[in-house]
Amino acid sequence: AAAAAAAVGPAVIEEGDDDEEEAGFEEASVVVLDETEDERRARVKAEMDAAVIGDANSKVVMERLKGQEDDDGGLAALLGSFLVFLDPTGTVRRRLWTRADFMHIHAVSGAYFLFLGIPWLVYSHVTNALDTSVPMATSGPFLTSLLVAGLVNALSAVPMSKFNSNKMLDMRDLKANGFTFGGTGLTTMCLYIAWWFSGDYPDFLRPFDIPIFLFWALVCAGTTANWEVMLQQNFQANERRRVKVPEKEMRQKAILYRLASWPNLTQLSFMYSIPFGGAAWLQQCTAQWPMQSTPMYHYGIASAMGYALSMFSETLRDRKLVTLEQDLLVLIVGFTFPMVSVLLDGLTYGSAVTISPPEYWALFGFGHLG
Repeated sequence: AAAAAAAVGPAVIEEGDDDEEEAGFEEASVVVLDETEDERRARVKAEMDAAVIGDANSKVVMERLKGQEDDDGGLAALLGSFLVFLDPTGTVRRRLWTRADFMHIHAVSGAYFLFLGIPWLVYSHVTNALDTSVPMATSGPFLTSLLVAGLVNALSAVPMSKFNSNKMLDMRDLKANGFTFGGTGLTTMCLYIAWWFSGDYPDFLRPFDIPIFLFWALVCAGTTANWEVMLQQNFQANERRRVKVPEKEMRQKAILYRLASWPNLTQLSFMYSIPFGGAAWLQQCTAQWPMQSTPMYHYGIASAMGYALSMFSETLRDRKLVTLEQDLLVLIVGFTFPMVSVLLDGLTYGSAVTISPPEYWALFGFGHLG
């Protein structure tokens, strides 16, 4: 199975548009020589605590909105108070509960999708293990609401993904591309996979499966290229700077970028079965492996959760609430979501499913009707 959370790559170092931005980066990246690991961690924490999110004088509207905490009353105040409960200092609320998120649609939909979806994922594996005689339900009001919440969460990130420009989908803004195409695009793609295997996928869309697949292929390839370009620009920018980022940190960023880009392409080999195998392929799979729809559905929705979790972590790092190391750890966790889920299905259902790609992927010839 393809890796899941590979999409939400970080945009760590932004190459400045002018000397002032370059100088600002150097000032923020001064490396204290001969410091111990404990001293480094204390310094990083102090820098994060002192960080100012957003810029009231920025030409980019979204940057100005990031610095404006939403202090309205009513339901917004009630929901925002939960962040104060989690962090009594108020730092989390100030940096996350801002006017950048219109009506807090992104935050609320993301909380629903992840904080109800992940427990459901665990619960589904437990109930499946307790009764392997019937396939798992892959449709219903709650699961539909999860897919809808995930879609709303993904799409609501697009207006917020503006870092160097006020234009929506400005291809020159590489960091924004990572959020829109890598985050929104690939999360939506995996929700589509889950929908296709849910049993609720409408027949009138099946003739469009091939162009839909080609669109997702373009998103995957474009996302990978975007992060690779950003990685190279990061290294080039670091070489030009008077005070360089430590080599260890640059290696961590390289791992983060590569883990968040190239594995996305493996999604396409799994998705190939949808347009080029179709309903006939799925019927042949379930005829040979009666419970096969369960790991396929689990793969799609767990992948979407992995991408959303990685995007959430990247947002936290953008707001200086988690470190690079913590972001990398969350990315690895999200990366393994679908693989662990499918593996558990294999252990639960035994010969009633297969998790070996050569046995059931249409790409390897399975399900092609002669």
